[in-house]
This record gives sequence, C-alpha cells and structure tokens, in this order.
Amino acid sequence: MLDLRVHFLEADGSLARWREEIMRQVCDTAERVGARVPAADSAVPIDIVVENRPGETIPELGVAGGCYRRGLVFLTLDPGNDNFEASLAADELRKMLTHELHHSFHHATCGYGSKLGEALVTEGLADAFDVEINGGDGHAWNHAITAGDWAGLLERAERELWAESYDHAGWFFGSDRTPPRWAGYTIGYHLVKTYLAANPDARPSQMTATPASVVVGEAWALLKEGPLAAA
Repeated sequence: MLDLRVHFLEADGSLARWREEIMRQVCDTAERVGARVPAADSAVPIDIVVENRPGETIPELGVAGGCYRRGLVFLTLDPGNDNFEASLAADELRKMLTHELHHSFHHATCGYGSKLGEALVTEGLADAFDVEINGGDGHAWNHAITAGDWAGLLERAERELWAESYDHAGWFFGSDRTPPRWAGYTIGYHLVKTYLAANPDARPSQMTATPASVVVGEAWALLKEGPLAAA
C-alpha cells in the first residue's frame, strides 16, 4: 500500500463536508496502485495536497489534478461547481489521483519531458494507468478529436515531436489558434494504447521508467495506420 500523506488547504473554503469521502478515495487509490506498481515506486511517501480553489478545476468535473515533481501531488476541488458532487460520487477524484501518481513515479525516472513527444507519452501513460487501475476507456479528453481532424493533427504533431520548443498549452488545452482542446491528451492516450496492443505483456504500471522514444519509436507508425487515421 502506498504511503500517501494528505494535507488539506482550506483558506478559500472548508472541505470538512467532503473529507470522509475524499479520504476514502485516497485510501482506495493507495491500496489499488500500491498493489500494481514496482516496489521502487511504492516505497517512497507522497504528499497529497487537497485544495479548495473555486474556478480552477476542469469545468465538466469540478476537480483537477497536478504533479510537477516526485513525491507531491495536487488535487484541486471546487465544491461550488455544479458538477462537483456528481464527480465525487462517481470516484472521479480517485481516477484523477491515479493519473497524477503515475506522473509522480515518472518524475523519478524520465521526468515529464520538455518536448511534445515526451509530453504525449507522459500523459498517455498516466491515462492508460488510470484505465489499468480503475477500468473504463479514459475520459472525454482522451476522445476529443473527430475522425476528420485525426490525420491532419497527427501530421502536425509528427513535425513537432522532437522540436526544441512547442506550445504545450495549445496542444493540451487548446485555443482559437491551436489544435482542438485536449488534442494532446487524445493523441497521447491512443499512442500508448497502440503501443500496448503491440506489446501484450506491457502494463502502464510497469512503465514508469519507459522513455518516450521507446513508445513513439514502436507505436507512432502504427498509430498513423490505425482505424482512427483511416476513418
């Protein structure tokens, strides 16, 4: 079982009403994830900062997450969001935490990455890890590209995969002048799914130290030839 150390930040509003449910989902995640990842990943404690930040979450969920270094994960909640209660009841916080924990493990080995190709794999592995632990087929951000846009976006991404700089916010969050919202999450998720399909013994839980170059090198061409690109 993972050693997850929870800290509540409530200057912007009390989370007392939801603490029991939050802790249930954190403890459940610690047990599920700890049983799957290598011993080197499960041995190190991780601080979980749960913060109340109105207006700073994914609007469709009322929750968000972040992890910018090994051993520290942020879970951001907005109880005033109309979707918050339903998301909490649907264990969305557990799924978000699972995703961010994979980032924490990855930070200890490969790091997040400074290039688009690295970010695609990092995010794709984290979402595939959520699926491995919690089931389902990802989230809305993993299915955000229409069939007609798929081939063109893959071509554009391929040109930028290993460039010295790229527009991270544009690829992953979108704007009027960039790829559609969540395009990076969608490409990364399907890239990793393609890699896993070609390597049936591979598991995201065992890939916390897998370099992006391995996943891209084995799966990018297959992704371009896959059913989404042909649709």
